[in-house]
Amino acid sequence: MAHDETTERRVVLITGASSGIGRATAVYFARKGWRVVASMRRPDRGAELRAEASDAGWALTTPALDVTSDESVAQAVGDLLRDTGGRIDALINNAGYYAFGALEETSPDELRAQLETNVVGVHRVTRAVLPAMRARRSGTVVTIGSVSGRVALPMIAPYHASKWALEGMIEALRYELIPFGIRVVLVEPGPFRTELHVNEIRARAAGRADSPYAALLETYQRQSAALRRADVAGLVDVIYRAATSPHPKLRWPVGPTSLTGGRLRAFCPDWLYERLMRIAFRIRAPRL
Repeated sequence: MAHDETTERRVVLITGASSGIGRATAVYFARKGWRVVASMRRPDRGAELRAEASDAGWALTTPALDVTSDESVAQAVGDLLRDTGGRIDALINNAGYYAFGALEETSPDELRAQLETNVVGVHRVTRAVLPAMRARRSGTVVTIGSVSGRVALPMIAPYHASKWALEGMIEALRYELIPFGIRVVLVEPGPFRTELHVNEIRARAAGRADSPYAALLETYQRQSAALRRADVAGLVDVIYRAATSPHPKLRWPVGPTSLTGGRLRAFCPDWLYERLMRIAFRIRAPRL
């Protein structure tokens, strides 16, 4: 029988691959010889990646996939499975964005949009690929969470809400898929140099000069700007190892503050953590 490279090459679907972590992950997998489906909401933003893939001879495509749309996800996953004969070895749930602002100044629609992309979008894409993975009794679902799913800071409640939700959802999913030979992991990055904060979205009502949260918002933004951020190379290597390990652990913390912010928080009493937050953000209770 003739060697069929299309069906034997390992296949990975990556969401949000137009920039940042998603793009870097797509390049890494392609260099390792995988067939890479680097999906993105706007494929026109993938022109540079497609040119790089063409020059390098990679098996890489950049189809449209909007994680907030049932039709878009069904179309993209359906096309992929038809092209690969039903094969998908790994899903990298990476699409997401960063919303911030005081919770009182965040509208329900803004909070809903954050959860729709960062949480429901992960659910939507994952459930679309699971029947194919179950049929082959193999596959790995990697979701990019965050150290923000293990700690809480003022001014980023919407983002925390989404990443904390992923912690529970993905852990439950891991148990559900064990009988089908499907591995489920959660990568928890600390701060990295990506477009996440370049493209962050502030609540429309936040930042007003007369806002009761103006001073706190200013402190948060100053601290965020001064935060040390690592290069994505180390993160992408962890994503690849998480996707290819035969017996992966559930959580993969990586990068600045991933240990101190995530693991140590579990051993820090609430009263002590609150005191640290009050000091860091200059939060003072009113005098009675």
